[in-house]
Amino acid sequence: MKQANVLENPEYSYLIKKQSVFFRIWKKLFYLYSKFVFLWYTPLKVYGRENIPDKSFIYSCNHNSHMDVALLAASVNKSFNYFGMLAAKDYWFDNWIKRFLVNIVMNLVPIDRKVEGGRDFPIEDTLTLCSAFMTFDNRNLIMFPEGTRGNPGVMGSFRQGTAMFALRLNVPILPALIVGSHKAWPKDKIFMRPTRIQVHILKPLYPDQFINSGKIEDSTEENLIKKAQDMTAELEKRIREKGKIFYG
Repeated sequence: MKQANVLENPEYSYLIKKQSVFFRIWKKLFYLYSKFVFLWYTPLKVYGRENIPDKSFIYSCNHNSHMDVALLAASVNKSFNYFGMLAAKDYWFDNWIKRFLVNIVMNLVPIDRKVEGGRDFPIEDTLTLCSAFMTFDNRNLIMFPEGTRGNPGVMGSFRQGTAMFALRLNVPILPALIVGSHKAWPKDKIFMRPTRIQVHILKPLYPDQFINSGKIEDSTEENLIKKAQDMTAELEKRIREKGKIFYG
């Protein structure tokens, strides 16, 4: 029996083509609200915009606050229409209400959590949706290599998922350091506090810097894992070195 193509599933049509006016307007309005907040309440200063690639990229930074996604979008002057994030399929896609509410603001790409080493929703389908999403209108992904929000001002160890996605999708990682969001809206707090915030955009990492042949499709899975380790190490090194200036 022929396996269904995930791109033909209407449940994910919002990722692979132009979205309805309703969703686009809400994403734009939320982006404008964020820009207002970052202008007056938590003033945002951005450094390194010259490092932003012309092509689609995976935006990656330290993660200490609820507001980090909005900060990244504002830092490159793009609305939430132009960003997607990975989300656990078993939680965010288990009913239409969640799918509707979260996609008013953010384009979520389903990914299954591993159970006993396997996934019900294949990782290849997640990659296919990511590729289609990024190909349309030069859109981007946001991925936090720490995997979750850490303690205020503390950077956790980096996981390899961001680098593996960059290699498999053949797109660059754009590293950044966010300074101050852990004070403006720390983990487990309900309300934001007026605080100055900085986003430092660093030089991008390109897959062909780590794949010797320059051809991702020619790499074995074992080789990709090794290259993902190398790419992750470089990503963590760049962000931590920048962070030492502010956190010691």
